[in-house]
Amino acid sequence: MGLIRRDVSQSAQVVAIRAASSLHASITTLLRRADLAPAVLIIAGISFLAHVLVGDNYGYFRDELYVLAMSQHPSFGYVDVPPLVPWITLIPRLLTGNALWAIHVIAALVCAGTIILTGLMARLLGGTRWVQGLATLGSATAPVLMANGSIYTYDVFDAFWWAASATILIVLLRDERPRGFLAFGLVAGLGLLTKETILFWGFALILGLLLTRQRRLLFTRWTAFGGLIALALVLPFLIWNATNGWASVQYWAGYSKNHSAGGSPLDFLANQILGMNPLSVLLWGAGLWYFFSARGARFRVFGWAYLILFVLFSAIQGKTYFLAPAYPPLYAGGAVLLGQWRVRWPRWVAVYPVLLVVSAVLLAPAVMPVLPPAVYGHIYGKGGNAGSQQDAGDIDGLPQALADRFGWEEQIALIAQVYHSLPMDEQRVACIFTSNYGEAGALVQFGGRYHLPPPISGHNAFYLWGPQGCTGQVVITINISPQDAAQGFNSVTLAARTACDDCVDFENHAPILILRQPKAKVPFAVLWAQAKHYD
Repeated sequence: MGLIRRDVSQSAQVVAIRAASSLHASITTLLRRADLAPAVLIIAGISFLAHVLVGDNYGYFRDELYVLAMSQHPSFGYVDVPPLVPWITLIPRLLTGNALWAIHVIAALVCAGTIILTGLMARLLGGTRWVQGLATLGSATAPVLMANGSIYTYDVFDAFWWAASATILIVLLRDERPRGFLAFGLVAGLGLLTKETILFWGFALILGLLLTRQRRLLFTRWTAFGGLIALALVLPFLIWNATNGWASVQYWAGYSKNHSAGGSPLDFLANQILGMNPLSVLLWGAGLWYFFSARGARFRVFGWAYLILFVLFSAIQGKTYFLAPAYPPLYAGGAVLLGQWRVRWPRWVAVYPVLLVVSAVLLAPAVMPVLPPAVYGHIYGKGGNAGSQQDAGDIDGLPQALADRFGWEEQIALIAQVYHSLPMDEQRVACIFTSNYGEAGALVQFGGRYHLPPPISGHNAFYLWGPQGCTGQVVITINISPQDAAQGFNSVTLAARTACDDCVDFENHAPILILRQPKAKVPFAVLWAQAKHYD
């Protein structure tokens, strides 16, 4: 029996080695034909390696726990996102049990792909090898993109599809072959299966094309066929929405009210400069100039698209990262223009890539899980909270994107203590209700090792998954106020409070309640319906 297992293992290794060799040969051939500069691959490789090396430093991010929970409920749609990323998550789930390093390898790989596409765009615009390397460096050193590459969520995939569609459109415009809209439709469809925000990109590109001489390329049968391909890919998601009360429409209808960043257009611009690296303003600013110049006139759509999205996201007070995927074409165009300046001022322009690299070394620890929290606090101080979407912990001033990776397992261990303190007859009927999908996702990920029942929540997809047999006789809650709990239960006991130094404030000192004696006039089914919140 052992001999058979060894043979199977050896055969699997041989197959894996051959597959890897074949993949390497295919990629090498593709890159040779694309005539990409070695610097493009080197920079993307360094980015990938950096993300992988720090990928296990902290813990699971809130949205990562949510995506991992989604993968255990295969579906054609979810309240706040389409199904593609949860489907992809089945791979690390089946192979590694959703190990933290495994999902971060995928995120790092996708991020590296976006960086490579930026260099490829510069190549397609006629850029030399130096130009390709500079454009690639622009993407690799943007703090928003560095942060996205360290988190396994929809945003890193979304940026890749935007960059892929831009690359296809550059080829289409360069060769004036509308047939390219077939490939564009395929990528757009995959983007729509990842995150609906690519609709903004598509809208801006269409409107931008209408404002240029290339508008004639839109009015062909290939555009319609490309649209049909995108529609066919996203159709199952639309059907899912139709059969689930248009849950995604409900979610996005209240998004601006619940997630508005606030501020004026000037604030939005300042956040763009900070989020994309202050030193890269020269690069993407030159990109805008290039696309509106005579040399870049054929590709002017990207200049218009950026301006349209800037105005749109400013108007709806969108988050800084909303616009981040629109920058790779600007980096490519800006690098082409700076390549011309390099001829006139070789010494000054040659220093610029060095400054970008230095800035990346200084900024990366601010947005990636590089430093221990205490060290982070000493270096960046409370300023790390500036512009965060949610206040961070009290001790070290971590921004939300980093702070939201701490305290989850400790939270679950505390809930487990409360659960196992109940008499056995109460444990058999007790259920655990959470205030948000992060807490519920943490229970899905860690609850099994503490022998806890599956969590329930009214937040987003968890609401659609239902109360899972909960009768409401005994309910343990996390982050629900005693006043709110008393509306449905006669007995409300404060059992514990969470305590964490580096997690977000919202999860620190969160009450853990034991609810008993549900009020007869308020059936649990009514309480469940009231618990629904899509935000």
